[in-house]
Amino acid sequence: MLKEKTSRVLFLIILILSAVPTCYGQYKISGYIDAEQKNKTVYLSLLKYDEETMITENQILFSTETDEDGYFEFKGQLLSEKDKLYRIHSNINTIKGLQLVSDNEKSNYHNFIFSNRDTIHFPKSGNNWFSGSQNSNLADKEWGKLKSFEAQLEKNNAQIKNKEAQQQAVNDFAEKVKSYTEKSIKHPLLKLLAFSDIKRNDYNIKNDFEKDEAFYDGVSNSLKSYYGETSYYLQYQDEISKISNVILQQKYAFQRKLNYFLVFLVLVLGVISALQFKRLKLLKPKQNQFGVSNLTLTNQEEKIAKLILEDKANKEIADELFISLSTVKTHIRNLYAKLDVANRHELAAKLKNHPWD
Repeated sequence: MLKEKTSRVLFLIILILSAVPTCYGQYKISGYIDAEQKNKTVYLSLLKYDEETMITENQILFSTETDEDGYFEFKGQLLSEKDKLYRIHSNINTIKGLQLVSDNEKSNYHNFIFSNRDTIHFPKSGNNWFSGSQNSNLADKEWGKLKSFEAQLEKNNAQIKNKEAQQQAVNDFAEKVKSYTEKSIKHPLLKLLAFSDIKRNDYNIKNDFEKDEAFYDGVSNSLKSYYGETSYYLQYQDEISKISNVILQQKYAFQRKLNYFLVFLVLVLGVISALQFKRLKLLKPKQNQFGVSNLTLTNQEEKIAKLILEDKANKEIADELFISLSTVKTHIRNLYAKLDVANRHELAAKLKNHPWD
């Protein structure tokens, strides 16, 4: 009985101990390099999203050496629990410094998505080191599909020689990658890498941001939700903020120029209006004079007009001309109408320079 209890306790202890690495996550990166030189140094680097083809010492996390069979291995619990972009590489020759080589004949590096809970193995692969990888990370598999999709687009556009058609091909590439990203990709790091590919392809991100800001906001929100206020989100946000600030500055500059133009236009219109008003004012007396000089007044109207200029009252005019008061008033109304005046004062002013026969 005691023996059975002891066995159960030991079994539980072993079970708990075996579960500890799983709980905390443990990664393993292993493989082979086909090279004549033994004890080659293999580097594991952490990359920013737009550093796929860059290599610097500050990217390197760990290094190890291959054994006599070309085997290498990294393992532990020190990587991020979140999916991030890594590179494994080894210099082809013994030159000092770091080198990346990738052509049809040989390759000495591989970029991949990985986390602290994943494993990846690189089998022997001739001159193309680190190819044919077996990665447990699902996002890395999706990245492979994205790269295949982009490679097919680039293959279709490779034969285009016309400059205008080439720019259209760049725009077409960007639109199709954006559409693929929105429909088929959920992982924020893959969206970020798709953005990097679009940007690297000489696409005018600023113009597209103005037309389709929602796409770029969607990438930002996805990154913040998964990574929080950490490097991938902050790097992307800094880049997008710079684009947004350039657009705002251009809009502000345009608005300022527009305001200056409107102020200038108002001033010009004001000057033109003032000159026009002055011109009309100068022309009005001449028009009035022209109109008075061409008036056709009856003999009786001329007599009454002269008497009005002499400041005679209606009764005095009637007595002097031996006509009734009502007739005088009728003639005066006709004079007002012909001269377009409303009273004796205006009539006198208008007839002041009238040439009398």
